[in-house]
Amino acid sequence: MNRPLARVRVAWVPLFLAAHAVWALPTRSGSPGDCNVDDLVTVEEVVTLVRIALGEDDVRRCSAGDANGDGVVTIEELVLAVHMLLSSPSLPNVAFVTATDFQTGSFALVALDPPFSVEPARPQRRLGADPVARVFGRRVYVVNRFGSDNLQVLDAAEDFRTVAQCSTGNGSNPQDIAFRSGLQAYVPLLARPWLLRVNPHPRPDCADFVQGRIDLTGFADADGSPEANQAVVVGDRLFVTLERLENFVPVRNGLLLVVDTIEDRVVAAIELSAANPFGMTKGLTVRGNQLYVSLVGQFGVLDGGIEVVDLGTLMSKGFLLTEQELGGDITDFVLLDDEVGYAIVSGPDFSTDLVRFSARTRSVFSVVPRGDGLSDVELSVEGYVFLSDRNIRRPGVRIFRAADATELTMTPLFTGLPPFDLVFLR
Repeated sequence: MNRPLARVRVAWVPLFLAAHAVWALPTRSGSPGDCNVDDLVTVEEVVTLVRIALGEDDVRRCSAGDANGDGVVTIEELVLAVHMLLSSPSLPNVAFVTATDFQTGSFALVALDPPFSVEPARPQRRLGADPVARVFGRRVYVVNRFGSDNLQVLDAAEDFRTVAQCSTGNGSNPQDIAFRSGLQAYVPLLARPWLLRVNPHPRPDCADFVQGRIDLTGFADADGSPEANQAVVVGDRLFVTLERLENFVPVRNGLLLVVDTIEDRVVAAIELSAANPFGMTKGLTVRGNQLYVSLVGQFGVLDGGIEVVDLGTLMSKGFLLTEQELGGDITDFVLLDDEVGYAIVSGPDFSTDLVRFSARTRSVFSVVPRGDGLSDVELSVEGYVFLSDRNIRRPGVRIFRAADATELTMTPLFTGLPPFDLVFLR
């Protein structure tokens, strides 16, 4: 919220901040000014409304700003949006850490700035035993995967209270959630031949949770499912990886499906360069006009890597780095820029390393020597690399300075249960 509104070419913008009256106009979707319906109004959204009011943008860019539905954004509606901006709840500046021993699940909170204080997991904050988390606005969405088969919605502005917990179907094994808006999201299922379209703001009884299905039977193999795994929405397109496994063994190269989210139909299928597009915890990575996906292939065989797909042409650009160059099966990665990043690689004995790599020089060096349980690596906007280390002797979150891989935690930060997945709120 630090972008100066003075940059917007409207002389009366400062008057909004001094406005005392708030007009009670009806809203068609979300709070006034909440363009993406994520329960927060940002400076960027207010600037978008100003552009619409000036005729420099289309009202369809933010229908929530047109509170009375007359096709224009008025001064009164801008005042409403600024009121919502000033009254939007502040979120904790923390990493939300799913923590599990794969029998019991909970979550811990780690501050994003030194000294990185920790609020450990506790039994009252129950999650599934195989949880991964995603953030959209003020809500954390926990995909409770194998054995739980549900989506758990927590409100970060209300001490992470669970506001809904909705089934994706018994035995469906949900893997991820990708958001088009606060009204439309998609859940890939590992054990069913369809994608779920869901409501990210379901009622507590979940009666309005499932909005529809997108049929994937045409991509299924002999076991009846194409094993949909990771997903991301870019504009009006949903990208979903298909692992295409039989008895958990890849039988052909992975696919990246492209789904039109306006019509909810598959419009393209991109064959990837190797098998088994797999991520232990993370969804797909997008930087600019490129999408990055990790391909494991056969575990124990160095036959995959980090593949790059051009979002403009919908064509693969090949491997950024191969598993041969990385030195193991890739299970997770983050990018500092288009060439440099960190990756978790697994050896034949399933031990794991955290490595720093340069795609330009095709070089890799170990940051955390081989251990027995690295599960997730994430990059914060503050320039820190957060690592979930499930080491049997001393599990916890480890933090490194991204620029030079210097470890900032003397010992792993204790999270109660062993840490598994990390997402950031701010």
